[in-house]
Amino acid sequence: MAKRRSIKKHTARNILIAVVAIVLIVAIALGIFYAVAPDKFNEYKEKFFAAFRKSDPPATQPTLEGTLEMTVIDIGQGDCIFLQFPDGQTMIMDAGSEFGSQNTYEELKDHLELRGVTSLDYVFITHSDYDHIRYMPDILADYEVENIYIPRVAADMSATWEKTVEAIQAETYTTESGDAAAAEVHYTVGDFVISGKDWTMNCHSYLKEDYPNVKQSSSAEIKNSVSPVCFLEYADRTIVLTGDSNERNEEYLIERGVLDVDADVLKVGHHGSKTSTVDGFLDAVDCEYAIVSYGADNEYGHPTPELMGRLENYRDVSPDDDYNGFKYVYETAKDGNVSVFIDGDGTLRIDGEKTDDKDFSLAWGAAAASVYCRPWRRYEVEIAA
Repeated sequence: MAKRRSIKKHTARNILIAVVAIVLIVAIALGIFYAVAPDKFNEYKEKFFAAFRKSDPPATQPTLEGTLEMTVIDIGQGDCIFLQFPDGQTMIMDAGSEFGSQNTYEELKDHLELRGVTSLDYVFITHSDYDHIRYMPDILADYEVENIYIPRVAADMSATWEKTVEAIQAETYTTESGDAAAAEVHYTVGDFVISGKDWTMNCHSYLKEDYPNVKQSSSAEIKNSVSPVCFLEYADRTIVLTGDSNERNEEYLIERGVLDVDADVLKVGHHGSKTSTVDGFLDAVDCEYAIVSYGADNEYGHPTPELMGRLENYRDVSPDDDYNGFKYVYETAKDGNVSVFIDGDGTLRIDGEKTDDKDFSLAWGAAAASVYCRPWRRYEVEIAA
């Protein structure tokens, strides 16, 4: 028996020595191969490891039919929102960033290409500030647009606004019959509705008789205040869109009684300015998730401590079945592109491009425990199924 144990130990030791020797020989051979032909070595190494990687995401990732997507694009210090509605219609709401910032139009184009967008059903301009319209002439040059929504302001607000107005006047789209037609222009005055199959966007601004006379010399407060507040509704969910709305028009709309909703997601007004998204407005819209679009290290101090404090301290005036207060606040400067997806059954998912460490599940409602990660992972799973 002792002799048999000795033979086993000897055999195991020989096997170990042989394995170590083989590893050393392979390592030496690879080292010599790399020294002689580094390019070939790297080529074969890439092919070897590629066999163990997951496949790359598809070249295009169109929003699934029956799902509403809203992506607040990380455009820097500015606003740019892509919307794809559950019936397939598309919208760009604003497209701009601040003076002197790096050109991020390619970021917007990349997102549209990713979603397979070649034309737009709607372009929506909340107001005429540069950080909301910088890329509008480019959008209108590169994409056919059927409907354009604009504020009622003077034509000479800025050189960029003049270019935008010229592009709007020249914009055409191809009809179903193949003919060219002029884009239809709508002014964002009073109460108006944009809608499609199963979705509705109810928008509210100054009534015609109260609409301010907005010209180049107008104060920033007045220029921003013509931004409509819109409620995008689908599958018993509501997203609140605000442009650069501020306390001036927020209080006006509260007095008119058109802001009393139980919403879910708020695009915070004016990049987190302290004069926007006031307490009364938060009480009126009653959201649980907020998205702030701004650029890192901007000179305005956005988002301001006052605004962030209001979001942090907000609690529902009338407690309901939803989360009491804001569950999460997303910031494009930190989270990158922030996407909201709403499925036909009311399931709501939020994805921050750079921050997968957040809990994206809802702890309440029909979508309880629904977890969402990166868009392309979701599409891979559902397409494969």
